[in-house]
Amino acid sequence: MKPGFVIAGALLAVAVAACGTATEPGAPASSAAGVPTQAARPTLADPKLQPPSQDNQYTRSAGRPRVVFDPCTWIGDTEVESMGFEPGSRKRGDDLVAEYTFLTCDFRTADHTVSLGVDSGNITWEENLRKNGEWLEPTTVNGRQAGLVDGEPGSENDCSVHLLTKAGVVFVRKHRLSLGQRQNLDPCTNIMEIASVVEKSIGKEN
Repeated sequence: MKPGFVIAGALLAVAVAACGTATEPGAPASSAAGVPTQAARPTLADPKLQPPSQDNQYTRSAGRPRVVFDPCTWIGDTEVESMGFEPGSRKRGDDLVAEYTFLTCDFRTADHTVSLGVDSGNITWEENLRKNGEWLEPTTVNGRQAGLVDGEPGSENDCSVHLLTKAGVVFVRKHRLSLGQRQNLDPCTNIMEIASVVEKSIGKEN
């Protein structure tokens, strides 16, 4: 489930087939209404990593912008390693394409103490603040508007940075796994450095 957001059960039942090809270099992104928005870039081409289609009855009626940044195909192995995670652990998370969209990718450390989830969505910053503003500490990441979440009630094993994008938001979530809990690791360690790497992968145009 995306941080602070619950989808109606009927929408969760929407199943969307994954695309079989990567984005072509220079191909323009478009909103749900077909209007060009942010620029797209080449992506990792592994068919198992490709994001789901963002074209269904819910996205067409919602009128939200298409999510351009896909963390599973835009964040390279070198960047994953620089954040302290194992590139081979890369896998698609629970993508959601319904009344709003979240494209998700998950990673783990080599010692299985911490996981990293990156969610790229098209909720607005205002919607995010209504849900998370109480514990969102304003900050910036490489000049991009952001917020640090440390201390959300019931989330002592989590730490996250929320990044504003042209399409909506990106959540960078660190989670302390069972082994990390036993070692009393701080989930917020290096979270801003990790968010900086993700922010650079998003691209200033997005």
